[in-house]
Amino acid sequence: MAITATSDVIQGLRYTYGADRLQYIASQEVPLWNVLSKTKKDMGGRGQFLIPILTRNPGAWTGITQGGVLPTALSPATTEASYQLKEFVGIYELSWKLIQDARTSKFAFQQAIQMMDDGLRRRIFRLLNADLLGTGRGELGALAAASNTDPVTVRYLPRVEPGMPVDLIANTDDATTRGIANLTVTAVDAVGRTIRTGTAAAGTAANDYFTIASTMTASQQLHMNGLLGVINSVNPQLAWNAANTGTQVANIGGLDRSVAGNDFWKSPVLSNSGVARALTEDLWLQAEDQVREKVGAKLTNWFMNLAIGRRYHEIIRADTFFTAGRAEPLGGGIGRDGNGSQGAGPDGDGKSPYEFSGVAVHFDPFFESNTIVGFDRSHFFLGVGENETPAPISDIFDNIPFFRQTANASFQVAWYWQGQLITDSPPAGVQIKDIAES
Repeated sequence: MAITATSDVIQGLRYTYGADRLQYIASQEVPLWNVLSKTKKDMGGRGQFLIPILTRNPGAWTGITQGGVLPTALSPATTEASYQLKEFVGIYELSWKLIQDARTSKFAFQQAIQMMDDGLRRRIFRLLNADLLGTGRGELGALAAASNTDPVTVRYLPRVEPGMPVDLIANTDDATTRGIANLTVTAVDAVGRTIRTGTAAAGTAANDYFTIASTMTASQQLHMNGLLGVINSVNPQLAWNAANTGTQVANIGGLDRSVAGNDFWKSPVLSNSGVARALTEDLWLQAEDQVREKVGAKLTNWFMNLAIGRRYHEIIRADTFFTAGRAEPLGGGIGRDGNGSQGAGPDGDGKSPYEFSGVAVHFDPFFESNTIVGFDRSHFFLGVGENETPAPISDIFDNIPFFRQTANASFQVAWYWQGQLITDSPPAGVQIKDIAES
């Protein structure tokens, strides 16, 4: 456990003319979290959430002849989806000297604690957003092809940041590491899409991925369900490799999509066998129509990365008309008030000025490449424990102090949260894959 000393936060304890708070210069966006976390349900009890599902209606209805034989009554069929909360904890540690040095000034003490709390909070929500963006593996960066180098190149904006301990995991079994095991990220190149740890990767292949160290092993998976695993036609274990031999990533709701008769639990997926093709209005409408045909849902949100938005903005912007020499939006489009920044910022939901078929388009900079996902938000929500969002344990449990004594000359502050991404209808979402971005 790294102990934060006075020398680590000295800049945060100083008064400056430019700003009275230490500045964090990096993206803090968590759009998917901000959208899905709008609906939370307390799972209570043992942290389980059970959803009864009617898979076949009861009764028989048929025409008969006069005085004819009555039809045989047909029984209904039911099943059950079961979800369990995942536990998460965050810890930072402060030396006694740092606390005593900071206590000489009330302002400095507040600055030190605020800096640590804010920093941990940013890291927490970045990682929770990464969980939701993935397939249940907490992917922080996936490879488009082999990259046996340092830094390693990933196919989308890295969801990792310097200081995080990571493993590079093989997509063949979700357990084997590819030369990087419990190493600390030293640098992230957002533009070049690279992650540096100081050690070259080895034996890598497409779809291998970074995740927080020791959270994906042969015996455990310590992540929430991910949207790309929930909205899919196969079980999450097989989301990136149909020959994956692992068993760690649980089926959504405990229901096996490979079992005959479980098609009701499959989401529509429009792919092109791994070959990128242009996104067209027809393809997009097909996706929307398949959700309607399969489950009768109406999509409320589309999610994609910024590259897709740039490439296809002509088909997703609303019509415009010209009046008095000035372009005006018709039915919402470029120029819509309040959305010019594309819903950016730590509290933003990524909502853009665009709509498609009346459905809001959201941009998450960290979203999977070459992929668009649409969903009806009424069928996707977060199950939570007693506290709806991560919080210090002193705020959750009675008579627990904020600072916790350690075996060292330091105090720890611990945060805790239980959560899970839950759906009562995976077909209320759709995934479009293999979209060309350039």
